[in-house]
Amino acid sequence: MSVYTYDALVCSQNKQEFYIAVLPTEILEKVCYVSSRDQDPKEGFQRSLNESRAKDIANYMNNKDGIIPSAIILSAQDTIQFSFNKTKNTISFKENNHGFMVLDGQHRLYGLFKSGKNYNIPVVIFNNLTTSEEVNLFIDINTTQKGVPTTLLLDIKNLSGRETKKEEKQRKLFDLLNEDSVMAGLLSPSKSKVGKITRVVFNQATNEIFESGFFKDKDIETTYKGLKNYLAALEITLIKSKSDKAKINNGLIFKASLGIFHDIIDMCLEKYGDLKESSLTACLEPISRINYDSYQGTSNTTYSAILSDMKEELRKENRSQYGELDKADLF
Repeated sequence: MSVYTYDALVCSQNKQEFYIAVLPTEILEKVCYVSSRDQDPKEGFQRSLNESRAKDIANYMNNKDGIIPSAIILSAQDTIQFSFNKTKNTISFKENNHGFMVLDGQHRLYGLFKSGKNYNIPVVIFNNLTTSEEVNLFIDINTTQKGVPTTLLLDIKNLSGRETKKEEKQRKLFDLLNEDSVMAGLLSPSKSKVGKITRVVFNQATNEIFESGFFKDKDIETTYKGLKNYLAALEITLIKSKSDKAKINNGLIFKASLGIFHDIIDMCLEKYGDLKESSLTACLEPISRINYDSYQGTSNTTYSAILSDMKEELRKENRSQYGELDKADLF
């Protein structure tokens, strides 16, 4: 059985020691494992590995010259016979496929494995932890160490040179609306705030605008004018509904209202030949009949229910326009 030795540093925090080292993934692949809750309902506590996420990380490393500088956190098990030499500042352990339990970084680690290449990566190793201590450390890591908010990442993405063409248009549109529209002051560029629409929600809501329909190939100024008028008409319509929850800065209602954007734009162009605020208000009128106070929760199910009811009100309006026609007059 192979024995491996690597340089390491010992670190002590609040009477707890751990070891910091740099290990090759070809060795880690032989000694690491995850205590999955699905595979071991009695003692497992980790989430199951997301294969798709691991593949994305492998692709990032292999095809995008990626780097993963953050440490993988491991817990040495008895089977690996882990030891630290204070004189030489080295750690030693025996090869065993259940030697190091991965406490944090399983997707990063397995993504590196899937890359098929050997990378040197930083690791933090705890030794002699009980199962209870491992679980508590896992909980602490996943509750006190929070990632950067997605809305902030979107806000600064243009600085990285990695912003897509669509994301660039959405960023500019967001900023223009936040300066001059009914949404001014109701949009939050870099963090989540109660009562404000974030870039994440805004981008989700406006995806279709740039992928199909009348505004697909329009310049940002034209798109801004159209959406500005649409949102002004939407605010009038929601106020008319007399529902307390019918607010333009309600995330679910905002997204659902953009879900019928193409329908309203097409209807307005066909009926009035323009996209003026008054024309859009007339086309949106049917959704003012909805009782928005009846919707509960903030889930995708609630969003789907609002969107479905909006589309149904538009269908009712279209049907009523034709009235009762005799079949003999149709063909």
